[in-house]
Amino acid sequence: MITLLLLIVSSAFEMQSESPWLAGAAASALFPRSHLVLSVNPAALGLLEGYAFSASVSRPFGFTELDRAAASGGFSTNRYATGGLLNYSGRDGYSEISGIAGVAINLRNGIIGGISVAGHRIQITEFGAGNAISTDIGVIARPINGVFITGSMRGLYSSTLTNAEFPAVPKTISAALGISPIRGIKIALGCSNHQYAGNEYSFVTSVEPLPELSLVLSFLTPPVRMGIGFEISLSDIAVQYGYATHPELPGGHAISLSYGNAAFQPEPIQFESIEEADEEVSFPINVNTATVEELIQVPGIGPSKASTIRNYIDNHGIFNSIDELVEIPGIGSTTLENLREYLTV
Repeated sequence: MITLLLLIVSSAFEMQSESPWLAGAAASALFPRSHLVLSVNPAALGLLEGYAFSASVSRPFGFTELDRAAASGGFSTNRYATGGLLNYSGRDGYSEISGIAGVAINLRNGIIGGISVAGHRIQITEFGAGNAISTDIGVIARPINGVFITGSMRGLYSSTLTNAEFPAVPKTISAALGISPIRGIKIALGCSNHQYAGNEYSFVTSVEPLPELSLVLSFLTPPVRMGIGFEISLSDIAVQYGYATHPELPGGHAISLSYGNAAFQPEPIQFESIEEADEEVSFPINVNTATVEELIQVPGIGPSKASTIRNYIDNHGIFNSIDELVEIPGIGSTTLENLREYLTV
């Protein structure tokens, strides 16, 4: 039982247990693939596009006692994004369930803030059950196109599961820097300080050799752990698989299925500040040739929707009519009418 308790504590900090794409911990939040990222940084919801639902199952460290299942979903508009996550783990006398609800807001061009509230319940036959609540916060900024930085605090507030002095979710302060040097390649570095475990460093890189295929490689230290994974997508459906190593424990497996338009595809790095881009836009602009930065300045289009429009054009070709913008998630007939004076084809 003592061994199981130690594994439970360890599993709480292995993000791979929620998603195959989160094995890089803090660094992974800069390039989220689904709303499962809510378990790492609530501000990352503001990077996602449109709506999506995801479900995942995993076996951290190869132990059946820690088998996990998670489901998440959410929706993004031009300024707000919301998401929820439900996570269950356990068998044979142990169970853990947590629910998280989060919201992210585009505070201004290039800056997103987020907050989430979670409820937790752990039950172990020999020790009884306990309930707790916790709060996480985060912020993500894009100083220039293709460059992202983030800071977050997990366990900003946390009650205890029992009368013990230790919080159910220990404080973890994280920071990360990520870039997309060219289209289809993303690189991120992260650092986290855990209230009890000390510092952890992470590296994540992903490559898209084909529009339908993404590959990811991540490292965490100390101790040194490696994660590898892939995603295959077809239209609005994506399947992910991830494998995470550990020097002292068996490897962990995770698989997830997503439906919707939430995958985040940033524009490649451009050494031009957002403020400089603001001064150059003169409406109406050609939606087919406009950059993400130009589209962001159109009333009714925020960072997520601008990136979605740009990616739609890259994958499906140019718009022949402004009316075709209704193909973009989050753009309905009312929004379309408001966009006509700002966009042309």
